[in-house]
Amino acid sequence: MKEFQASPKGHTNYLGRPWKEFSRTVFVKCNLESLISPDGWMPWSGDFALKTLYYGEYKNTGPGSVRSKRVPWSSEIPEKHVDVYSVASFIQASTTA
Repeated sequence: MKEFQASPKGHTNYLGRPWKEFSRTVFVKCNLESLISPDGWMPWSGDFALKTLYYGEYKNTGPGSVRSKRVPWSSEIPEKHVDVYSVASFIQASTTA
């Protein structure tokens, strides 16, 4: 953050960009600092993979979490779907001991 604050225009940061078709990236309840570009996400090359990706955010906080200027191909994850992205869901973990 010190380097970013010393030269904000010299440090452009994004949440991600699609390297492959059907890429999925989500940020759930993260603190996103001001170094995150308001666009949030960056295309890889032209419109490559933009029709097949899912880039979502849910209840993030911090100055970099403002979604009003995000690229149109990013999503706000609906609350009823956010559990799909839990660690337990990804590793098929049981929440009971």
